[in-house]
Amino acid sequence: MSEELDLLREIGAQKIYEETHISLKHAQSVIHESFEGLTKVQFLGFISILEREYNQDLSVLKAKGLQYFDDESSADVSSSSVFIEPKKAKKPTLIYILVALFVFLIVAYISIESNSSAPVTPKIDNSAIESVQKNLDPIVIDINTSDSNVSEVDENTTIEIPEVIEIPEAVEIIQSLKIIPKAKLWIGYIDRKEEIKKQTIITETLELDPAKEWLFSLGHGHVDIEVNGEIQEFKTANNIRFLYKNGELQK
Repeated sequence: MSEELDLLREIGAQKIYEETHISLKHAQSVIHESFEGLTKVQFLGFISILEREYNQDLSVLKAKGLQYFDDESSADVSSSSVFIEPKKAKKPTLIYILVALFVFLIVAYISIESNSSAPVTPKIDNSAIESVQKNLDPIVIDINTSDSNVSEVDENTTIEIPEVIEIPEAVEIIQSLKIIPKAKLWIGYIDRKEEIKKQTIITETLELDPAKEWLFSLGHGHVDIEVNGEIQEFKTANNIRFLYKNGELQK
C-alpha cells in the first residue's frame, strides 16, 4: 500500500467529496481500490482530480486500476454505460425493393391510362349567367349624370378603408447548449456523429454545439444546463448522465 493512498484514506471519502465534489460513492471506490462501479474514463478523471487537489503521485493506484479494466476487457469506453454507440440501421432486403418497384410500376401505369382518356367538356348554364347580369343592372352608373349630382354624391359619400391587420413576425428560437457548473466539475462527453470522445474539468460555463447529438456524464449533479435559452437546474451529489438530441435533453 502506497503512502499517497494511505493519506487519502486518512482524509476520508466524506472530506474528499466535500473538497473535490467527486461523489461519495465513487470516492470510496477509488481510495479502497474497488473499481467495479466505475468506468475507465471516470477512474482516470478521478485520479487526475485527486493528484491535482492533494498534490500526490497516484501512479501506483492508477496502474492497478488500468490493470483491472484491461482484465475486464473494458478498455473501450464506447462500450461502457456512459457512451452508447448508435445502432446501425438495417438495410432493406431485396424482396422489399422488388415489391416497392412493382407497386411503383402499377401506380405509373394507372396514372398514364387516366391521363390518356378524353377530357369531359363541362356544360355552361346560360340561365345562371343571365340571372347574375340582371342583379348587376341596378348598380350601373349613368355616364350622362350632371356634374352637380356627381359632386353632391362625392361630398356626402363616406369611403371606408379597411384596416390593415399586421401579422406578427415569427420569433426565431436561438439554439444553445451550455453546461453551467456550481462547483468544480468533471465531465466526459462524446459527439455521437463524429465519435469524438473528450473529458475535462470545468469551473466555468462549457458551451457545446446545439446542432449536434451529444452524450455526456457529469461527476456530480450540482449544475445548471441551458437548452435553447431555458435553464434546467439539478441538485444532487451523484453522478448524472444525459442524452442531447434534436434540441432536447434527456436524463
